[in-house]
Amino acid sequence: MSTEQNGSVWRTLRSAPARVLIFCIELYRTYVSPTRMPTCRFVPTCSEYAVEALRTRGVVVGSVLTVVRLLKCAPWHPGGWDPVPERNHRSSPVGT
Repeated sequence: MSTEQNGSVWRTLRSAPARVLIFCIELYRTYVSPTRMPTCRFVPTCSEYAVEALRTRGVVVGSVLTVVRLLKCAPWHPGGWDPVPERNHRSSPVGT
């Protein structure tokens, strides 16, 4: 197996848990959400936020961001625009 193929297999295996969670969220959005009144005060909605967080940040960080977002769904939080935070890019120290 070449290095390129090995990297592709590794990326596929690494993204599998996030894809499973996204599939579960899509099931919720398709079958459960339409039966409930729209109550989300956030843009994007919590399910859209969760899918974006999992796709862009991975399963661990994406799950943590999603849980924090769900904890904000309380009467004391005003809601509004709350996108997935940008990934912090580490820069190399100056002068090294």
